[in-house]
Amino acid sequence: MATTTNNKADPIALGPDSLAWKHAGDNLQLLMAGTTLLLQVSHPVVGAGVGDHSVFKEDPWGRLQRTTEWGLRLLYGGQQGSPQAGRDLREMHRNIKGADEKGRKYFALDPEAYAWVHMTTYYTMVTTQRMFGDKPFTASEEAQLYHEWVQQGRVLGIRDQDMPQTVPAFWEYFHTMVETRLENTDTARYLLDVSLKQVKKPPQLSMMPDWLWARFYRQIGKNATLSTYATLPHALRRKLHVHWTGRLARRFERKRRLIQRLVPLVPAKVRYLPPAYLSVTGQLERLRPVLKEAA
Repeated sequence: MATTTNNKADPIALGPDSLAWKHAGDNLQLLMAGTTLLLQVSHPVVGAGVGDHSVFKEDPWGRLQRTTEWGLRLLYGGQQGSPQAGRDLREMHRNIKGADEKGRKYFALDPEAYAWVHMTTYYTMVTTQRMFGDKPFTASEEAQLYHEWVQQGRVLGIRDQDMPQTVPAFWEYFHTMVETRLENTDTARYLLDVSLKQVKKPPQLSMMPDWLWARFYRQIGKNATLSTYATLPHALRRKLHVHWTGRLARRFERKRRLIQRLVPLVPAKVRYLPPAYLSVTGQLERLRPVLKEAA
């Protein structure tokens, strides 16, 4: 998806002392999964590539599992595992190319598109903490997290010239991308109109009756749709023809406050992915086998 970095030596992987380890490994991020995906697939290159080459429609749960596994390798793989995962990811996307619904050619190694996929997750982490966490990031925490996320971009093989280098530059870049580059792509429409409302049962629930799964996921989908609508940038809501009303805003605000009150009660082992949990709880001596597994 991206060109290699300028340095021949492997970029430095992030470690357990980083904010990125904690917040990227916080399952609270799942509340904004729909927003993150829509930001990404609304980019015409990403939307076309995912629509043509991903199996997310036929095998959504398998796709989710593989995405999670890649995330573990890329962020928690250590100094050897993380850069290697970045190289493997680029190699896997090397032959992904084609033409979108408007006939425009795309290539998965497009530097702008790959950088955009990575940078959207900074927006997700900051917004998740502000909306649902116990307190928003301070300015210094935002700066530290952003510095780390740029470093993680280097691990992924993104060049510095394709990433804003400061927080103010990021927000200018982010809003410009939303206003000028994102579109109402077919893949974005599918996510909004189908994936947030109905999806196949996961294999682990094969014994559950179809009617019960449909009713269960319908409720999940309503909550996911509300969170997604609320946390999309206004300009992208407009492009995707999302109808956002005061009534929906008030409903989301009630939900958001409830989540904020409940989050401190969630056990850390449930809230965080294993490497982040061990880091947050200071069990650094147990990190080595987890990192080896992730790599």
